[in-house]
This record gives sequence, C-alpha cells and structure tokens, in this order.
Amino acid sequence: MGKKSTSVFGDTRIDKAQSDLLAGMSEKFSVILHQVGENKNEETRFGNFINNEKVLPNRILEHHWNEIDADWSSKHLLVVSDTSTLSFPKRADRKDLGWIADNTNKEGFHIHPSIFLNASDSSLQGVGGIDFIKDEFATTIAEKEARQLRQKDRQKYPFEEKERYKWLTSPTQAINNAPCAARYTLMGDRETDIFELIQLTLNNGWDFLYRSKSNRLLSDVCQDHKLHDALDRWEVEHTYHIDLRATKKRTAHRAKVQVKFGSVEIAKPQSVNRDDMPAMIPLQVVEVKEDAQTVVGKEKPVHWILLTSHPVFSVEQAMQIIQWYQWRWTIEELFRTLKTKGLNIESSEVETYHGLKNLTTLALFTAVQTMQLVKARDGNTNQKIQDVFSPKEQDCLILLNEKLEGNTVKSSNPFPIESLAFASWVIGRLGGWNGYKKSRPPGPITMTRGLVRFYYTLQGFKLLL
Repeated sequence: MGKKSTSVFGDTRIDKAQSDLLAGMSEKFSVILHQVGENKNEETRFGNFINNEKVLPNRILEHHWNEIDADWSSKHLLVVSDTSTLSFPKRADRKDLGWIADNTNKEGFHIHPSIFLNASDSSLQGVGGIDFIKDEFATTIAEKEARQLRQKDRQKYPFEEKERYKWLTSPTQAINNAPCAARYTLMGDRETDIFELIQLTLNNGWDFLYRSKSNRLLSDVCQDHKLHDALDRWEVEHTYHIDLRATKKRTAHRAKVQVKFGSVEIAKPQSVNRDDMPAMIPLQVVEVKEDAQTVVGKEKPVHWILLTSHPVFSVEQAMQIIQWYQWRWTIEELFRTLKTKGLNIESSEVETYHGLKNLTTLALFTAVQTMQLVKARDGNTNQKIQDVFSPKEQDCLILLNEKLEGNTVKSSNPFPIESLAFASWVIGRLGGWNGYKKSRPPGPITMTRGLVRFYYTLQGFKLLL
C-alpha cells in the first residue's frame, strides 16, 4: 500500500493547486482566473480546484495554517470578527446565490471572517476562520410572510440556531487553526452584545471585548437598575483627543472624549430561557463619549460602551481596552481591500456559490498581505519580513530599495532590513508614495498598486537568477 496522504483535502495535487492559485492571485492581485493563470490549462486547473467538492473554505484555511505551522504560545491574539455582504450581477449561468435586498437586481451572500491581531502591537497575523450566510429568495407572498414571521419569532429559537451564532462559530474555527496561544480575546461590534455569546466565550476560557448595544438590566446586587444609570453616576476618569475617520454619518474631525470605567453584573434577559446560563455575568465596562464642544453640527457624538472580561481598574487599563477596540477597524479595511477598492471580488466570473466561497476565502489571504504592509508602514509592529515575503522576494526588495532611496537621510528607508516595515516602505514607494515621513502614509490602494508593480518586477528578477 502507498503512503496515506496527509493532505487536508486527501490529495496533495489539490494542495499544490491551492498554493499555485494563491501565489498567482497575490502576484497579479486579481481574482479573475484567466488573468491569474499563465495559460488556458492553468486557468482550467484553477477553475477545477475552486469547484472541486472536496475543496471547502474551512479546509482551505486548515491547509493554509498547517503549512505555516506558527508558534502562538507567547502571543495574546485578538480574534476580530465582522460581517460584509458580497453582491454579484444576476446571470443565467450563475447558480445558487442568495437574496441580499429587495431594492437591487443583484444577488449574493454574506461573509463573516475572523482575523488575528497581535494584542501587543496590532500586527495582522491572518484570517483564521470564516462563515458564509446565504438568504434564500422569497418570491411568493407566502414565502415573504414566512420570512417576516421568522424575524418576528427569532427570540424563540436557541442561540445556536440563529444566524448570529456566527459570532462564536467563526472565532472558534480561527482558534482551532491557531492553537495554544497564551491568550485569546474575541472582539466585535454592537451585534456581539448577546448574553449567551458572552457566557459561552467565558465557558471556552477566552476573554471578550464586545461593544454594548442594549441598556442592559443589572443584577440586584448593583446599585443601579440599568447599565446606562450606572454610567451616568460614574465619574469621568480621563479626557483625551482622538482623530476620527470620516464615515457616511460623520465628518472626519479631532474629538475630545471622556472616559469612564467600572464593574457591573448584567442580568440574564427573560428571553434567554435556558438552564445552562447563569443568572448574572460580572464584567467590566469602559465608556468613551465625545464632549459636546467638538461635535460637528448636528452629527451624533462618538459614544462607545465596551464590555470586557479584562480587568479595568486604572486609566492605563481602560486606554488599553479602547486601543484594542480601535484596532478593530483593520477588518473594515480588509473588506475594502477585498472589494471595489482592491481585489474587486464582486467582478469574479465564477458561476457557483461553492466556487465563489472558495475563491473569496483565498482572496482574503491576498487582501491580508496588503493590510499587513499597511499595518507595518510606521514601524510600530514587530512583524518580520519573512512572515510575508519569501527569501527570493526579500532579495528583490533589497535591490529595489537601493534604486528607490534618495541621497539624503529623509529620502532613505529608515527601517531595519529584517522588518516588515522595510518592505512596506519599498512597496509604498512602488505604489506612488514619495517616501517622506511628513507625507500622507500609503494606504491600502497605494500598497495594492505597489504590490502589483513589485510582482511584475519580481518575474524579471527571477529570470536573471
């Protein structure tokens, strides 16, 4: 008998196809298979890979992390999750996509990945887990009424049967792919304010940092009846300024914010009718609220209420919690890089839901490389160049650096050659950034342009070796 395959897919040829497709997507920064493949045969091979019934997103992730074989034992990992919608034009040859809205002629699905950030320096370690959610079309009146009824009665279903169970399943998959870390902290936005999620996170021995959505009822031992009553009574412990990004609902501006923190016990809601949940959960709360003096016009002030299992008994601890929550923005930038401002996954010609799920998972790996460079650009992370680039790629980066550096200290690469920041400076310059510290730093789009130029240059560099 031959040696049994150790492949996650049960076939090492599939392993090779994943590695080759991922390399091609990174080099061409594209998800279009006829652009990624070097010829028609390779395009067909890549198409067969993503449509292979053995190939699934969780297996793609497992294979990826098995190949890396990283040591997490000294790291505190922030496991950041969020949801984004991918929409595709309707086509007669495209099968099995789902409903995304009534007011669009597109169809698609939702992705819910979990990424790793190093809690010590915010460096992006990669994508660890992902869930896909597809809403079925309701075309008849009866189907639409059934959907509305399910929404109305959603509280009657166990947490494990609801869509929001994704806030636990995706991070669990991620942690299984990065075992034995020193500590894990699950992070999410207002959708994670779920009593069952908080308790199940603790049951697994993990920490949490979830943004509050509800004015929760507190336990009888608390002085105040509800969470917001407690916050109103607490004293402001610290004041500082923060630069806020522009959003659809807010102007970019420098805000003065006030910080409060303290301990509470949240009570089990009446809707949580299960015996395996405690009557209350003790936790820490950090509130960040914008001073009325800096609010722009009639815009709503910044107001975060953060629930956490981490100790918060000092201003320093509160500021650490706030910093970690601000790092959550990384996943929003990752989605931006995946979509129209980067890889443009929604332009893919893949015809099936199965194939698009696999392609999206691989595309996230490629988007991560861009975001790793963005995170490293200021030299504030400790990530090494070998975490992202191969030895040959590093040699090419060193030669390009010599060409791109100027004759003055200000126009030279300020970072050590073994750091990812060194590579980030080179890629940023290739993308059109002028290299000066006072200039606006290179963002995801500039890094994307730089990576495309780099990989084209790398092809010529390899020919000379």
